[in-house]
Amino acid sequence: MTSAMEKIAALMALILASGLSLSCHKKTESEVITVLVADMATCAEKRNADGLIVHLASDYRDFNGRDREQTAAMVEEYFSRYRGIVIHVLASRIVVESPNSAVLETDISLSSGAAQAFRKLIRFSGENYRFSCRLRKENRWLVSEARWEYVALDGLFPESLKILRELFPNL
Repeated sequence: MTSAMEKIAALMALILASGLSLSCHKKTESEVITVLVADMATCAEKRNADGLIVHLASDYRDFNGRDREQTAAMVEEYFSRYRGIVIHVLASRIVVESPNSAVLETDISLSSGAAQAFRKLIRFSGENYRFSCRLRKENRWLVSEARWEYVALDGLFPESLKILRELFPNL
């Protein structure tokens, strides 16, 4: 093998090894929870109530005392009233308290109806909500408690407002 070929082979081996180490990176619990939030948002946009409910613990309760079954009925009713649901997950704050317990606060922008391009044109970002959840790990992370409330623009996390302004520059 020539010197140039050896250098290329060594470079290729180095690139391959670094690629393998990156692909073998184990996600942190916060990253796993972030994926959970994104999956739940996708399920809501696709009107997949079962996909949402599967992320709730068997003993789940929300701030109004609704269990999984009652939450499923509430979600189905919402889906029947609104078309074109769009959810922008803004910023999330995650505290992993122990290997099996975490607290999540996430801001979302929720809108429905007209196409997303039209909403941008008229500078309508939707309504903003903050979800506060307690999560429990039982082989995978599940939401055991949840609370949500409307949040005005000036009440969003600063990082959420930044994301919203990137989505809607003239906000």
